[in-house]
Amino acid sequence: MAILINLISIFILSTFSSGSLSNDSAWENITPTEKLDGWKIVCGPATYSVEAEVVTGTSVAGSPNTFLITEKSYGDFELEYEFKVDGKLDSGVQIRSEVNNGALKGCQIEIDMDKNRQRFWSAGIFEEGDRGWLCDLKENPQARAAHKFEEWNHVRVIARGALIKTWLNGVPAAGTYCGQRLEGVIGLQVHGVGSGQVEPLQVQWRDMRLRDLGRHQWLTIIEKNHRDDENPDAEKSGVEITDTSQENLLTNLKLPSGVESLRVTLDLQDSEKWRCEQGDFSFSMISPGEYQYTFPPVTVEGDPLTMGPGGIGFSPQEGETQIYLHNGPWGSGFEIIGRQSRRSTRQMYIAAALQPSPGQNMTILPPELSFWRLEALVPQIAEKAAQEVGEGPESRSDSSETIAPPERDR
Repeated sequence: MAILINLISIFILSTFSSGSLSNDSAWENITPTEKLDGWKIVCGPATYSVEAEVVTGTSVAGSPNTFLITEKSYGDFELEYEFKVDGKLDSGVQIRSEVNNGALKGCQIEIDMDKNRQRFWSAGIFEEGDRGWLCDLKENPQARAAHKFEEWNHVRVIARGALIKTWLNGVPAAGTYCGQRLEGVIGLQVHGVGSGQVEPLQVQWRDMRLRDLGRHQWLTIIEKNHRDDENPDAEKSGVEITDTSQENLLTNLKLPSGVESLRVTLDLQDSEKWRCEQGDFSFSMISPGEYQYTFPPVTVEGDPLTMGPGGIGFSPQEGETQIYLHNGPWGSGFEIIGRQSRRSTRQMYIAAALQPSPGQNMTILPPELSFWRLEALVPQIAEKAAQEVGEGPESRSDSSETIAPPERDR
């Protein structure tokens, strides 16, 4: 018999959802020093130098991608920097990345000023060493037009929870959810060039500053295999669990504020049907490997569209698979990631402005599986504070005024 799980009172009250950010954390200048203290060069032979607080990366003929990365790992943050690049050289800034088998993997904020290619996707989001483009600028002519050639360009990045948003010279550029990468190093890329590119190409960065916004973590709400487990992570996160069945399976819960992402782990080979609904957002595994989804209507200038995006697709996976479900005021999406993340499927819709709250109730209808796990993405907070989560106001401001790029203080 299918297990009905009602997720009650999912209040989307996080400061990132409303576009405002806490001012408790001070800005930190992270521009590398001349001695590159706190940074290191990895993966390739390109060179980096710093003069007058300007970082210059220089290509080497016949070299792979090279990165200057921080020794420190970052979770949630607001990052700003300026760049200038030779039009023949691709580049980018890595966030939430890691070195794996001699290569860097993680999200990259693109630098693309190539006049020959005529693409201009700077501030787009690319997953280096993994799934490729997560959000390009193909459908964003305003951001493409914001490029300043042979001049300094300003980029703003906010990464909080699974959501990443970018701005180029004050213009909203890209946005996506990436649930599998919540922390990692920051890196400055000099893209590899062929052996025929003998003349060195350069990319420069300056005015790099970062504001720490804490971290998020995945906490288990229920795990079907552990029928004797009281799910202590749920209590730690502030989740209130009620109405467990005789099989000790969850039927109702109340999530803390700020939850926009859930992660379900299951074996798709064993799963014939699995369904999740939250208002106008729905996602279903309708047969092994076959999925169906519907995203909420998008409100434009106060008038909602009659129907949101939707569709049916196939994601061939083997064994244990993770499904990330994202739904919040900035948009909706899902990611299906198997053991080999290159065999993955994703669909996203990120709104240009805040949308109405997606609602408080979520329903999940899983079949009788041998194994499945449900997790919520929540901020890492003190245990005492976690017990008080959800006791604040039950409304939020939908004003988008606070998401404008802040005044520079340099």
